[in-house]
Amino acid sequence: MANQAKSVLDVQLDVLGAMILRDIRTRFGGTMWGYSIAVGWPCAHILVITGFYVIRRMPVPIGDNIVLFAVSGLAPYIIFNYMSRKMMEGPAQNRQLIYFPQVKFFDVVMSRALVEICTSALSISLVFFVAVCFGAQIVPRDSFAFCESMLLALFFALSMGFMNVFISQMFPPWNLGVIVPSLLMYFTSGAFFVTESMPQALYEYVQWNPLMHIVKVCRSAFYPNYGADASVLYVLLVSGTLSLIGLLGIRFVVPRFF
Repeated sequence: MANQAKSVLDVQLDVLGAMILRDIRTRFGGTMWGYSIAVGWPCAHILVITGFYVIRRMPVPIGDNIVLFAVSGLAPYIIFNYMSRKMMEGPAQNRQLIYFPQVKFFDVVMSRALVEICTSALSISLVFFVAVCFGAQIVPRDSFAFCESMLLALFFALSMGFMNVFISQMFPPWNLGVIVPSLLMYFTSGAFFVTESMPQALYEYVQWNPLMHIVKVCRSAFYPNYGADASVLYVLLVSGTLSLIGLLGIRFVVPRFF
């Protein structure tokens, strides 16, 4: 019985490994250059925000280095945006594989999630390397807070990814409709400004955005006495609830449509 269970697990791991390799090869042209573009693209966010502040000669909201300010706010957003969106695209791009008996719908979702975790890790590393090249002191003062923010961003991104997969399978137009809430969370997250500068009445609504709390936790790792009102528990509760709903939908509802 144990050998049979082990063989089933081995088969599933082999399926996941094969799908991860296939995903990388088909999406990025089968070359390192193609994958390098995917890893390096998030750096464009830093260049845009930095250029915006420099061209308009705006003062840095916190500290004295615009690159560090941009990186500390954009790192969680990069993880959230690309992972939650690309996970949703996985089933549509690999739908033909689901008809193989060894491949389950959840395998397609998880293989894409694992690819995005690796890609996000490389992208964040590259973003910090670029920041160093621009002279930013990116060594966090609080390493625990920084690691905590990255794990929170990863958990929130996975939870949104599961929900997006579930919703998009039930309602295909969600593949485009998801852009609206994603942009709303981005513009109210404080990634390129500080949310405390917003009017108090608006700030009360913005605090419902989990990404805002993650950005604050990340920035607190670099700027002392910042982000004291960030709620880690709130992010965990929202992410856990979204994950539960998304996974249950993927497990029990989505298969009925295949």
